[in-house]
Amino acid sequence: MVSDMNDLIVIGKGNPFQLADDVEPIEEGYDFTGIDDSLLLNFNEPGRKRRIEHRNHKRFNLGEDVFALIRSTSTVPLNIRRKSMGCIACAVFNAKPARLGRIDNISMGGLMFEHIAGKTQLNKAVVLDILLADCRFYLANIPFKIKDDVVLPDDIPGSTFEMRRMRLEFHNLSAYQQARLNKFILNHSTEIYEISGKV
Repeated sequence: MVSDMNDLIVIGKGNPFQLADDVEPIEEGYDFTGIDDSLLLNFNEPGRKRRIEHRNHKRFNLGEDVFALIRSTSTVPLNIRRKSMGCIACAVFNAKPARLGRIDNISMGGLMFEHIAGKTQLNKAVVLDILLADCRFYLANIPFKIKDDVVLPDDIPGSTFEMRRMRLEFHNLSAYQQARLNKFILNHSTEIYEISGKV
């Protein structure tokens, strides 16, 4: 990689003369698209090399209480039409979700949410639902893959609950699901501009 701070040239390992596509300045450096992300390293941390994740989708913060609900495919989707907030809460409880938590951020490719560790093992016969009860938004039966599920530091010493953060990647969304997810993101989120966190 060669840079004079204005012109940035990136040489790919597969083709030593191939330049990167669409290199754009961003707040904390440069945004790379169209290159092998294994070449991207961040040297901001003294004495350490930290890999910058290559993202295919813009990430968005959700300012409202939007929940991720992982449930068995044997459980029917929630019916929240014309239901009060209390009835929606009861419907969520009755669905016996394997995981439930508030979504931190989301993109068209996946999301990240925090949840209380559950004893139920997640198998292949589970789906993801996204719920914003305030405006009766409910997107059901989203196929996904777990990218990681990590333990969060204990904010309350001696707490009996283990909090975890899970990153999910959406898989094979239908055209209907993509359209509804896109509209939801446009109406209920703000874009994240810095390169931080993971989704």
